[in-house]
Amino acid sequence: MLALLLLSLPQESPAPTAAELQAHVKLLSSDDLEGRRAGTAGADQAAWYLAGAMAAAGLQPAGENGTWFQSFEVQLEPQAGDCKVVFLTGVEKAWEDVGTLACSASKTVEGALVSAEYGLVLPSHDLDDFGKAGVEGQIALVRRYTPFGPQAGGELGKLGNLRDKIRAAAKAGAKAVILGTHPSDVAQGGEGELAFDAVKGTMPIPVLTVDPTRFQRLEDAVQNGEAWVKRMLLQAEVLQPTAKTLNVLGLLPGEGDEYVVAGGHYDHLGWGGQGSLAPGVHAIHNGADDNASGAAVLLEVAEAMAQPQLLGPKRKRNLVFAFWGAEEMGLIGSKYWVEHPTVPLSKVVCNVNLDMVGRLQDGHITVGAQESAEAFVPALEKAQQEASFLGLPDQAQLEFRMVEGRLPGGGGSDHMSFHAEEIAAVFFFSGLHSDYHKPSDDWPKLDYPRMATFCQQIHRFLNILAGELPREDLAYQAPAQEDPPASGTREVKGARAWFGSIPDYGAQPEGGGMQLAGTSPGGPAAKAGLQKGDILRHVGEVEIHDIYDFMDAMAKYSPGDQVKVRFLRKGAWQEVLLTLASRGGS
Repeated sequence: MLALLLLSLPQESPAPTAAELQAHVKLLSSDDLEGRRAGTAGADQAAWYLAGAMAAAGLQPAGENGTWFQSFEVQLEPQAGDCKVVFLTGVEKAWEDVGTLACSASKTVEGALVSAEYGLVLPSHDLDDFGKAGVEGQIALVRRYTPFGPQAGGELGKLGNLRDKIRAAAKAGAKAVILGTHPSDVAQGGEGELAFDAVKGTMPIPVLTVDPTRFQRLEDAVQNGEAWVKRMLLQAEVLQPTAKTLNVLGLLPGEGDEYVVAGGHYDHLGWGGQGSLAPGVHAIHNGADDNASGAAVLLEVAEAMAQPQLLGPKRKRNLVFAFWGAEEMGLIGSKYWVEHPTVPLSKVVCNVNLDMVGRLQDGHITVGAQESAEAFVPALEKAQQEASFLGLPDQAQLEFRMVEGRLPGGGGSDHMSFHAEEIAAVFFFSGLHSDYHKPSDDWPKLDYPRMATFCQQIHRFLNILAGELPREDLAYQAPAQEDPPASGTREVKGARAWFGSIPDYGAQPEGGGMQLAGTSPGGPAAKAGLQKGDILRHVGEVEIHDIYDFMDAMAKYSPGDQVKVRFLRKGAWQEVLLTLASRGGS
C-alpha cells in the first residue's frame, strides 16, 4: 500500500511550490477519501499518504513501536439498535418497528402509558404538563408540536425544545418517553416522523418514537382508559460503535534532547452529520481548507527541512511533525498524544499549529497565542523579514497579522491541547468563510502561491525555534484574555455568553456532566479557578448532563451574569461564582 501511495506523490523541488501544495490538497480533499472522517477508511488512506510522503523525504518515524502512527479509539456516530414496545395486557401485538433517538438511554422498562399532552415546559414547573399528568414511575406520551404559545406565534410550533421536554419528563420521574407527531399537526405542515439525530446529547431515560398513526392510537387509548396501554414493556437500544484512527508522526533529529512539535489535523467531517453547517445534507465534506491546507503546508515544510541543500543552520532541537486525527471530534488526537506522548513531554518546548491556512487571498494570515512564549514575536518578525527578501510577486506576498488576547478561531484547535499542559503554542489561521464545514470547501478555492510563501515563512520560523533560543525564552506564559472577544471566532451557535472552557470530548464521567480538558487562558473559567479534570454538573440553574446542556446554559445566560458553578474535582463537590464574558464574533 505504501509503495502505491508513493507513486502518487508530486515531483519534489528544492523548495515548496504552489503546484506541489495543490497536488497534496487535491489528493487529501478528493472524493475518493470521502471527507476523511476519523475512524473511516478515507482517514486511514490520508494517514498512509502522509506517512509515505515523510518516508520518501527522509524523515524518521516518531509514532509507536518504531512506526509512523499512533493508534487511538474514537466513538463513531450512534446507531439505532433493537427497539420495541410489548403490550402485557389486552390483545394488541408487540410493535417491533418503532424508532428511537440518538440521545436515548439503552434500557428496558415497564410501566403504564400516561399522556403528558404537549409536554409543555413552563417556568413554573408545578404547572407543566408533566406535573399535571403524574408521570412519576410511568411512561410519558409526549406530543411533538405545540399549537400555541409565545414561541409558536399562535401557529404550529414548539414551546421549548425536545431536549427540554425529555429532561422535564425525566425530572418529573418518568421511566421513559414515547414521542410522536399527531396527524392533525402533520396536516398543518409538521414533520411526521422524528429523525434519529433530532435531539443531541444523552438522556437518562429511554426514548422511543412512533409514526403519527400509532401516536394517535396511543393517545386515544390513554384517553379512553384502554387496558392494553396500562402495562407496557418498552425497550430502547442505541448502539455506540467505536473505531481506531491514527495520529501520523515524523521526526527530524536535532543535536539535543528537546523537541519542537509542528502540527495540524488531517481529518474532516466525512459525509456531514455532526459538525456540519449544512444540516440535512448528505454529501462529502472534502475539507480542502479545513484542514487539507494545513496538512499540505506542514508536509511541504517537513520535506523541505529534510533536504540537505535546505538545512540551513544546525538545529539544536528535534522537530516532530504531527498530523493529528479526530480534531473535528474535539481535539481528540492531539489530546491523546499529550497524554501518551511518543517523545518525553517534559522535553517539548513549544507547539506550532496550522489549521485552515489556505484562504489567503487578502494577503495576510492571522497569528494567535504568540504571547504564550517570549520568543514567539521576535521569531515571527524575523521569519517574516527573511521571507520578504525572496522577491515575491504581489500575488504571493503574505503578511503575519498578530492578534492579542482572544485566540483566533475561538481557540478551538489542537494548540489548546498543549496550552492545557502549559506548553507554549502558537496558532496560524487564515479565517472563516462561507464554505466552512460545508461540502463546498473544495480545492480550487485555495490560494496556492501564498501558501507556498507561507511554507517559506514557517520553514524559517521552525528553524529559529529549533535553533539556539534559550529554553527560558520558550517558557509558557498564559495569554491575556480580552473582553469582548475579537470577531470571526468559531463559537457555539446560539450561545450568547462565553464561559472559557475546553471540553474533554472523549471523557464520559460516571453520573454525567461535562469534564474539562482545560480552560481558555485568561478566560472566565480560568479566572474562577476551574481546572483540567473538573466535571461541571450545574451552571446556574441548568443541570449539566453533557455538553449540550452546557450549550443550553450558555444560550440562557448573558455576558456579565454571575452564575454559581457546581463541579466535581477528584470526587469532591466544589462551588465557584463565575462571571460570564461577552462572546462577540459572528
